[in-house]
Amino acid sequence: MSEWIYPKDLADGKVEGLPEISLSTQVEARRKRQITYSKAGRNVVYKREWVETWLEKNIRKAQPKAE
Repeated sequence: MSEWIYPKDLADGKVEGLPEISLSTQVEARRKRQITYSKAGRNVVYKREWVETWLEKNIRKAQPKAE
């Protein structure tokens, strides 16, 4: 059985192995339908797989510093 991740926990960095993702970034991703989510009552919840998939699609390469 999978564990549900709440947006507040993800924003506070309480989910081990996942970076902190601000609430405003999460809202924007949901609004643009970039991240899969579900609603339990009035609460938004994610599965770990959904967050990891979204991160993989949206990770950008680091830009090298100009010398």
